[in-house]
Formats: sequence, C-alpha cells, structure tokens
Amino acid sequence: MRILVFVSSRCPHCPKAVAGVKAVAPDYASYGVSFEKIRVKSKRGKLLSSRYGIRSLPTVLFLDDEGGELDRSVGAPRESSLRDKIEKSLGIKKSFMDKILGRK
Repeated sequence: MRILVFVSSRCPHCPKAVAGVKAVAPDYASYGVSFEKIRVKSKRGKLLSSRYGIRSLPTVLFLDDEGGELDRSVGAPRESSLRDKIEKSLGIKKSFMDKILGRK
C-alpha cells in the first residue's frame, strides 16, 4: 500500500499531515506500506492531483499496489485515525475486545 500526502508550501496544515504520516507509516513497513509527499505545484503533483481529484489540502490518499484508491482523508488527520485507515485497508484492524484482551 502507498500513502500519498498532497501538500502545498502555502498550506498551514500540510506540515502537520506530513508529520503524522511520517510518524505512523514506518510501523507498517513490514506490510509493504510506504508514503510519499506530493507537492501539488510540481509537474507530477499536477498530474496526480488531476488523476485523483484532489480539491483540498492537505489530502492523504491510501492506494493499493495498482494505484487504486482505498481511502482518503482531507485535512491533517490524527495519528489514531491514520492507524485505523491503514489497518482497515490492510485488513488487520483488531476489534475493540481484541485490543482490550491483547489478542493478536
């Protein structure tokens, strides 16, 4: 899974979104999760923004290996929200009781 964080240098919330993803993504590297910051003003950023219909910044996209969109978060998401979306997309999300009882 790839996580793309769409940002702009003029966006006051973008650094927080990048920091959140940067803090969480390494915990899922063993599942093949990687992340990339996409500057929307760059040539590649313009192409990807158009392809995925990015209208607000920051936007965090969760993509499968073929580039299909699994989920999206607009704004600077909390780390807990990022973890939930990643785990849901990977199919490893634990139930509340599993978390409480420490089950794997």
